[in-house]
Amino acid sequence: MKSAARKILMVVAAIVLIALIAPGWHYYQYLESHVSTDDAYVDGTVALVSSRIPGTVAKLFVEENWRVKAGDLLLELDPRDYEVRLDQADAVLGRARQSVDQLYAQLAAAQAGYRLADSQLKQAEIDYQRARALREQGVVSREFYDQSTTAYRVAMADRALAEHQVQQAQAALGGESDVGLDHSRYDRPIVQQAQAAVDAAKLDISYTKIRAPLPGIVTRKSVHVGNRIQPGEPLMAIVPVDRLYVTANYKETQLTDVRVGQTAEIEADIYPGYIYKAHVDSISVGTGAAFALLPPENATGNWVKVVQRVPVKIVLNEPPPSDKPLRMGLSVEVTIDVSNTSGPLLTSTLQQQYHQGKGNPAYAPENLQAPLRLPPGMTGDSDQPAIQR
Repeated sequence: MKSAARKILMVVAAIVLIALIAPGWHYYQYLESHVSTDDAYVDGTVALVSSRIPGTVAKLFVEENWRVKAGDLLLELDPRDYEVRLDQADAVLGRARQSVDQLYAQLAAAQAGYRLADSQLKQAEIDYQRARALREQGVVSREFYDQSTTAYRVAMADRALAEHQVQQAQAALGGESDVGLDHSRYDRPIVQQAQAAVDAAKLDISYTKIRAPLPGIVTRKSVHVGNRIQPGEPLMAIVPVDRLYVTANYKETQLTDVRVGQTAEIEADIYPGYIYKAHVDSISVGTGAAFALLPPENATGNWVKVVQRVPVKIVLNEPPPSDKPLRMGLSVEVTIDVSNTSGPLLTSTLQQQYHQGKGNPAYAPENLQAPLRLPPGMTGDSDQPAIQR
């Protein structure tokens, strides 16, 4: 009886062992093809809003945790001081144009004076030639001849003076010789300087209205109506929640087979059991310690080897659902599928999108508005939605 029970137990144990082989093998393969870390958190761009000009806050249009769109009016400074400066600049511009008109009038008068002096010189020359001919014939007196000679020389001097006055008037206009009205009449340094002051005053007035540089959520608001603010002073921050990503700090020993473009899964502690589909966007060029405020100096003192961690940027394949939004700083656990190692090591999927003609590489990534897709050759499920930024 005992022998039969023992045989039955052995058979059951063998069946259980055989049944566990397949799951155990699959689990082993999963461990070999995936690397995970819980040293990861939600990261993103934070836009600090500040003023370009000093002023007093007159109106405030947002509060803490409000959602704003790009270009929405956040606050307004008292514009009266800058409106007065604009009026002053307009007055200076008008005076500069009047000065140019006066210079043109002086040029016209100088040119008219030159024509008069030239006509007088021609007449004096005729009188001089006639007096010389008559003097040679002994018809006129020596006194008459001398007067004609003197008048001719005075006329020559008058024309030379008139010519100098024309040149002086032209020099005041920058060499301009045409007194007619044209499109370049006020294209003068004195007017350009005054116009630049007007443009600067208009810019200052536009700066009194501070708008959202990008869409997101308002946070860290420290400004109130009546506050006197200075240029560069942080007033609030805007977090673009639709452009959040995950920074996962993997051990250097885990990055042997990690490549850009590999698929990843993210589980946030705040939503246990829910998986966000993502992919590896880029791998940092240095460890976290290398960019610390006080990086380690291994060449001094006793050296102890410590496994370093390298930040890996993980980008979501699609925006989070409305009922499971991510917030900056949340703790998450990231698992990367490293079975496909054909991707690059030191590049970014976002940069590749630019170089494929979908954007200008000179622009900052947060200026991207169109949805992006994985580049050819990158790993990723074909049925996954486009990557949103």
